[in-house]
Amino acid sequence: MKSTENIMDDDYKDEFLLRLKKSELYKALRENCSDKDTDVIALVEDCTSYAFQRTKTIVRHMGEFTLHDGDHLFRVLNLMERLITKESINELTSPELLLLIVSAFFHDIGMAPDEKEVLTWKKVWDKEPIIEENEQNLFNDFKRFYNSRPEDEKRLSHLISKGNNSQADIIKSYLITEYIRQTHADRARNIIEQDWSDKIKFRDTDLTVELAQICYSHNEDALTLLDLDKNLLCGSGIYACLPFVGVILRLADILDFDGKRTPSILFSHLYVRNPISINEWNKHRAIEAWDISPDLIQFSAKCSHPVIESSIHEFCSMIDHELSLSNNIISTLNDFHLAKDRDLQIKLPLKVNREKIRTKTDIKNKPIYIYKDTKFNLSKTQVIELLMGTKLYGNPEVALRELLQNSIDACLLRKAQEAKWGNLYEPKISVKYYTENGEDILEVIDNGTGMDGYIIDNYYSKIGSSFYKSKDFYNLKAESNAEFSPTSRFGIGILSSFMISDVLIVDTKRVYGPHKSSEPLNITVEGQESIFWIKSGKQETPGTTTRLILRKSHNPWERMTENEFIENVENVIPNPPFEISIETQSHKKKRDENSFKEITSFSLKDNSWQENENIKFIEIQIDKKDIGLIGSATVAILESHNKPVERLELNSRDVEVEGETYTLERELKIDVNSIKESSKSITISDDGDIRTDDSFSTLASSKSKISLHGIEIPSSLFPERWRMKNNQVKINWPFPLILVIDVCGKRDLDLNSPRTEIIISEKWTDFEEQLANIICEKIKASVEDEYWKTLYEIFNNSKSSDSFKQALKELK
Repeated sequence: MKSTENIMDDDYKDEFLLRLKKSELYKALRENCSDKDTDVIALVEDCTSYAFQRTKTIVRHMGEFTLHDGDHLFRVLNLMERLITKESINELTSPELLLLIVSAFFHDIGMAPDEKEVLTWKKVWDKEPIIEENEQNLFNDFKRFYNSRPEDEKRLSHLISKGNNSQADIIKSYLITEYIRQTHADRARNIIEQDWSDKIKFRDTDLTVELAQICYSHNEDALTLLDLDKNLLCGSGIYACLPFVGVILRLADILDFDGKRTPSILFSHLYVRNPISINEWNKHRAIEAWDISPDLIQFSAKCSHPVIESSIHEFCSMIDHELSLSNNIISTLNDFHLAKDRDLQIKLPLKVNREKIRTKTDIKNKPIYIYKDTKFNLSKTQVIELLMGTKLYGNPEVALRELLQNSIDACLLRKAQEAKWGNLYEPKISVKYYTENGEDILEVIDNGTGMDGYIIDNYYSKIGSSFYKSKDFYNLKAESNAEFSPTSRFGIGILSSFMISDVLIVDTKRVYGPHKSSEPLNITVEGQESIFWIKSGKQETPGTTTRLILRKSHNPWERMTENEFIENVENVIPNPPFEISIETQSHKKKRDENSFKEITSFSLKDNSWQENENIKFIEIQIDKKDIGLIGSATVAILESHNKPVERLELNSRDVEVEGETYTLERELKIDVNSIKESSKSITISDDGDIRTDDSFSTLASSKSKISLHGIEIPSSLFPERWRMKNNQVKINWPFPLILVIDVCGKRDLDLNSPRTEIIISEKWTDFEEQLANIICEKIKASVEDEYWKTLYEIFNNSKSSDSFKQALKELK
């Protein structure tokens, strides 16, 4: 009598073995294998059992996504058979059959990581994670992935700070799921090495490495398959074509596209919360039937929503792209087999037949909606005109600012990379303005990271697509432990050059690693509508040189002297993080991280700040690099007899004229961002009429000069009310001050698209509160205790912003 354990084992084997035995590929393998190759059959069954059990755990971490479970693996196997056909299956060698079956079952095992791995990843969110030595690499890899998603990191921190832990857990689950998806091909390779090393054999030939390569390739560029061995010797007169196995696996995996992959009961009960997930579920649920053969790939679907129908068409387009690549590979392999006198000629359809993908109809056979692939589209020319018109970007000098901030970011990123590689590196930028062959030229040269074809295609040439906001950048930043915040923002980027120029010439070379870089490129663009003319360049070292041939009618520096041009550039970069040289025909000047010390609040005093015996000036140095604030401030306090006052009456007296009493007075008053003087006087006209006049003047009014990571923000923190725009920030403090400040380090501010104004956000609120705290602390430290107590009450009772009130409260 069988034990309970043996009965369960038999049931488990029946679960996959009966299905495996129905496979045409498995049948062909059994038929091919002679008596001495029976161990190959046992190996296939062991591999199938292992993968079938392991992939059952996928739903634990990827419940919101289409299931890559055991049923998916059998459907991939079935799709392989449909693509190859029974006739061609009979032409396959035993190693090919072995690799096809095992790759069908192993290609997704990376979707099921060990529970220990997942627990290690989750330590990223511990306040003080304890990492064992054997966990360090796993932890570091996931931390790098997490750090490359600053928006998710910020959203998660916000939810946790608000106590919304359930929503935070959803985001954590999504991040783990996304990490599993992105790394599953690598993980599959590692699992094969760990659990199956030297075990995937045909006779004496170890095929473990080849299997790992095939499984990994299904997530890589299809054309890399041609790098695999087309004629791998596996025994006497027995060969395996690895690219053939790889291309069939890729197609079968992507073609698994039906309702079975998303069981309705799971759809009803699993809490689908992620938009990508919903898209995947619905896409698969809508498919009712399919026909797949070497001559035809056709899906049948009745769609209940245009989003579902659009998703299915989008997926079919992905399959079309894969078919195009696969046909190129198959054509190469067919020619190869023909030359080897091998009777293996595979045929694939060129495209998916979409005739039966339709809109669902009602009982009267009328479509429940009208499907058209209609979406909002942008008019490139009009968008460019909007972005570069005076209403949005205004000052054409924005082109210089865009070039400089891109160069600074490139140099800071390279500095971090070179430090990681252990190389000495000194970042440098040069700005040149000169005349050549009758043309005015603006040239910006940097020795930063430079660019290659990938960066040019995906970021440099795309409006609003900043490399420094991309996952590519954040991955590089995490890998090199870079601590800087890039100055580049969403905007028109290099396109701004065409506000002042018709011809853009770029020479560039990208750094890849220690003493390793791309081939140099030379790019010429003649106008914003022009095709990029890309040639081999002559740049010898990594970096980028950009030359603008300035338009005669739009050269913002045409009327400037050489000194005025240099001063203009200095204003754009008040606090550069390293040396930047500025050159004209006959002048040259350098700015560096020490130059900012020359720009003090005291030096910005003008006639709007008048000396007065009743006004006390307090000079303040701001040196808080640890919280990202450096600069200086001058504060004006209204006094009477060396004590702070809110208002001060001067020379008040009554005057009697022709029997009538008139009050003549003069008053000083401290107000929001200002100290004002008001006075009453009398005027006697030629006719003897007496008139009372009120007059007002400002003795001190707030003004500012602010930069973000060294680059000027050309707007005031104290704008007049009539100049204010929606979401624009304004400091409202109960005293006037002159402020020179650079926001540096990790601190950041949100800017409008043209990068000319700061907009209201949590970053601004924190900045204002920190600044107010520093200024008030410095004022308190510079006066006597009694003086401060009186001043505190004046500030506390005056109109001011909430951020100022909060900072003041902390100093009580």
